[in-house]
Amino acid sequence: MKRLLALVFILIGMTGCVEDKPRPEGNVILVPLHVTNVSNDVVEVVSQSQLASLNIKHYVRNKDVYVECYIPNFSFKEKGGNKVSGEGHIEVSVDGKKIDDMNTAAFIVKGLDRGVHEMMVEVVHNDSTTYDLKKIWTVSIQ
Repeated sequence: MKRLLALVFILIGMTGCVEDKPRPEGNVILVPLHVTNVSNDVVEVVSQSQLASLNIKHYVRNKDVYVECYIPNFSFKEKGGNKVSGEGHIEVSVDGKKIDDMNTAAFIVKGLDRGVHEMMVEVVHNDSTTYDLKKIWTVSIQ
């Protein structure tokens, strides 16, 4: 009986602490916006987001190359369809030969032969027209 009462008090004490859980503090950085020339004129915005950069990170492991692409304001889609700004896929080439069309930001190129290889990633629209964004780099397979 004493054990049952002790268990009931412990359970009541534990359920009473559930409501006031502390929230974790996040690391938020605020950047102030300073406006200098304030004008009442109306300005037409042609495009709010533009594809400006293609950042590639790669890592060589044995005969495989792990590639990660970062393209701001871009959505990866399957090849084919209408040309939509900010959508598309990437074409991957090794030593000047097109390997595949990728619709993901990260992928692995497997089974490269030993030696130095030139890799290229080019960003294209759904209809395979180019965005004029491409990166070329070399990898060395040991």
